[in-house]
Amino acid sequence: MGSKQQLNILVVDDDQFMRDVVATMISDNGHLPLVADGYQQALAALSKNKIDLILMDIEMPEVNGFALTSMIREIYNHWIPIIFLSSNDSEEYLSKGIDAGGDDYLTKPVKEVILKAKIRAMARIASMQDELELLNRKLSILSNIDPLTGVMNKRALHNCLNEQWSINRRQKSELSILMVDIDFFKLYNDNYGHQKGDRCLVRFTKVLVSLLNRETDYIARYGGEEFLILLPFTPLEGARFKAKEIMNALEKFAIKHGHSSIAPYVTASIGISSTKLNAKNTDELVNQADIALYKAKESGRKQSYIFKSA
Repeated sequence: MGSKQQLNILVVDDDQFMRDVVATMISDNGHLPLVADGYQQALAALSKNKIDLILMDIEMPEVNGFALTSMIREIYNHWIPIIFLSSNDSEEYLSKGIDAGGDDYLTKPVKEVILKAKIRAMARIASMQDELELLNRKLSILSNIDPLTGVMNKRALHNCLNEQWSINRRQKSELSILMVDIDFFKLYNDNYGHQKGDRCLVRFTKVLVSLLNRETDYIARYGGEEFLILLPFTPLEGARFKAKEIMNALEKFAIKHGHSSIAPYVTASIGISSTKLNAKNTDELVNQADIALYKAKESGRKQSYIFKSA
């Protein structure tokens, strides 16, 4: 919210004359006034509109301005600046207003020049608050994303996997996972260099992402060259088919790998597990896929393997 744009300003006052006077001042200064005669209309206006600033009378029947401000602070997580309006200019009232969650205090009758200045000041503060919230949201997103490949990182994966595990338990559906590892990636890095190795990881990720057609499918970078794919509502046969799709896509995409002993292009080994294989928790489910991946490598790589219990 910038200080020069039109603001939605809610005026809460049981005195209609005072509401009209303040609303006119707001309109004359290029902003949009909304009015409420008490707590019910105020809460209704807040639920239906994006309110940028509240001008709050204190002396009102049923619920006074202090109590209404406390209610608003409890209901809404985001900060809305609130300026109290009162004919009582005592220090006690000012202190009560701040304790209730108010941000400023104006005495009646309200002077237009002072109100205009207060609106500008609150608009600047609210703008900075919006920018801070946006930055925090961006930081939250970045903390869950692998910076190289752009997919989920391991931390985000664990949260997602726990959520999908709970859904699976409630709906008695099947959750399958694929542990995908690039074959001979160390040789790729050693011979082509880490910069080209990073490019290989990015291109490899794009191949995997292109094969996840449902919004409910998830992929995360699990380790250096390891990726974990979550396939909710997918039986083992569906997971096996997805692994085959990955193998075929890698052959078609053909990322050159002149130092692999099994193909002239980048290939992958894939371990498969599912909630139908009796894992007791998410850690065990991932461990099963990891064991299956080891079996796929042990059997010659460039293939998938479904976990089998001992």
